[in-house]
Amino acid sequence: MLSIIFPAYNEAESLKRLPGEALPVFESLGRPYEVVIVDDGSKDDTAAVAESLGGKVRLVKHERNKGLGAALRTGFEAARGEFVITMDSDLTFAPSLVPALLERFERGDCDAVSGSPKLAGFAADIPQYRIFISKAASMVYSQLLGQSVTSVSPIFRLYRRKDLMALPLQATGFDINAEILFFLIQQGKHVVEIPAPLTQRLHGESKLDYKKEMRHHLRLMKRMALWRLGSLRKAMA
Repeated sequence: MLSIIFPAYNEAESLKRLPGEALPVFESLGRPYEVVIVDDGSKDDTAAVAESLGGKVRLVKHERNKGLGAALRTGFEAARGEFVITMDSDLTFAPSLVPALLERFERGDCDAVSGSPKLAGFAADIPQYRIFISKAASMVYSQLLGQSVTSVSPIFRLYRRKDLMALPLQATGFDINAEILFFLIQQGKHVVEIPAPLTQRLHGESKLDYKKEMRHHLRLMKRMALWRLGSLRKAMA
């Protein structure tokens, strides 16, 4: 089974798009699936909209807002599928890209597939400052990861659930995606990227606080550096 996880914080209007734009794509895959919506302490009608979708959609709730990373980790715990796809609830990564994730994974030469806006040339309506931040972060993280990666922060990915459950994840913010990538690679998993255009959201406001997330990423980078240093010392002992 495939579990498709949507973390959601005040995304009632965005979730109303799922029946028209996402669920038909998932139905067309021709395989068992479930949609897990994690309501991360929303103050709007996110939970009510999620429950109204019915069918193969399940709702998991946080009583208070805990952050994207915490919502994803809750989703991983709740997932019933062997494979997990993570997506943003505002659909800035189009659901129509999901078959491409599966097609790439089914070649059998990788353990996870990650969507890369950079490989897709970003998009004309993406602000230049976001492109600059993405490229700068990828350069730094590539050094810490020990391999070249074009995009470390996008949520749009396909994993094996058992691989996720074996990772020592701690991140509660947007840095969760970089943290997952790091520990997968450290455990010898092969992660590949595919082009995935990033678009602008249609409803609501982005929950990304750049100053806050920069602090999160700096802490994660320090943790990654210490982890790699510790691994090197063990190898040399």
